[in-house]
Amino acid sequence: TPLLLLAGLYVLVVVLVGGYLYIQRQAENAAGAALGSAMTIAQAQIVPAPTVPGATQQAGTYPTEQARNDAAVAAYEKVIAEYPNHAAGLAARYHLAGLMLSMGKPAEAAQGFTEVAANAGSSLYGPMAKMGQAQALAAQNKFDDAIKVLTELSGQRDSALPMDGVLMELARVNQKAGKTQDARAAYKRVVDEFPQSPYVGEARQQLAAIG
Repeated sequence: TPLLLLAGLYVLVVVLVGGYLYIQRQAENAAGAALGSAMTIAQAQIVPAPTVPGATQQAGTYPTEQARNDAAVAAYEKVIAEYPNHAAGLAARYHLAGLMLSMGKPAEAAQGFTEVAANAGSSLYGPMAKMGQAQALAAQNKFDDAIKVLTELSGQRDSALPMDGVLMELARVNQKAGKTQDARAAYKRVVDEFPQSPYVGEARQQLAAIG
């Protein structure tokens, strides 16, 4: 009968939706675990390789920073490749960009941060990636580009980033670029608008040094 047919279709839909959601949860859990593993590698201890014949490297440690970085890069890249459309994949791309910056590879870092910012939507990774992008650009002496990004961030009053931190970075980059007046203006905003900021002391010192 029609009622039985409708009931059967309803049950089928429930089963299909339930199965889809279960698979999604399983994938999210696996992606989160893979990201956690990659982050653990990136923060692993550096322990010199054993010199005793037959001894092996202590589990969870790496003999050099380079070895740890190489392992972390590979782990992050695996998460990105396997979970490109998951939050964990976006997070892995962000952390990989940060690792590239710390490894002295600002061009690769800038590209990674740019990709994160383009795909972050309304998540916190958007402004965080913009900040990282500015730092990576400044590390390449592309000060004007970095200042443009930071100026945009400093105008986003509803940003999840601490505005005093954004202004300090803007001031520092302007100072490196030789734009003293702009640096002074940013430092002054920190002092005037964020009197309780942990950056106030540094901002006052820089203002005194600039004159």
